[in-house]
Amino acid sequence: MGFLQQRYDAAVERYRAAIGDYRNSKHEPNRRDNVRDQILVLKRRCEFMNYACLCGLASAVLLVSTMIVGGLDVIVPDSRFLFVLGAATAFGGFALVIAASVLVIIEAIYSRSQLEAELLDIPELAHKTGHEAGKVARQRPKIIRNVSED
Repeated sequence: MGFLQQRYDAAVERYRAAIGDYRNSKHEPNRRDNVRDQILVLKRRCEFMNYACLCGLASAVLLVSTMIVGGLDVIVPDSRFLFVLGAATAFGGFALVIAASVLVIIEAIYSRSQLEAELLDIPELAHKTGHEAGKVARQRPKIIRNVSED
C-alpha cells in the first residue's frame, strides 16, 4: 500500500503543479496546448492510481479476512462454509493485487508518454530525442490520445 500511495501522491502533486502553471503562466500557444494536454493525461494517471489504491485496500481487507477465517476454521474444524469463505477471500485478495498491479502498469505507460512528450514544444530537444516538435496530442500513442479527446 505504501508503494501505491506514494505513486498516487506524486501524480496528484504533479497534477496540481501543472494546473497552477497553466493558470498562472503566460505560455506561447504551442506550450499552452501541450501543458493542457499533459494536465489531462495527469488527471487520467491520478484516476488510475486512485483505483489501484482502492484495489490495494480491498485486497488487504480480503487477505486479512482470510487469516481471520483460518483462525475460525481452527475453532470450528471441518466447516464447509469456512473453507469456501476462506478460499473466496484468498482468491479475491490475490485477484485484487493483480488488478492493482495492472492499473499501475497502465499508469506507467501514461507516465512514459509524458516523459517523451515533455520536450515536444522545444524543437531542438524534440529532434535530438527522435521526435517531431509540435503538439503533444498529435504525437501521443493511441491509448493516450483518447484522453485529450474526452
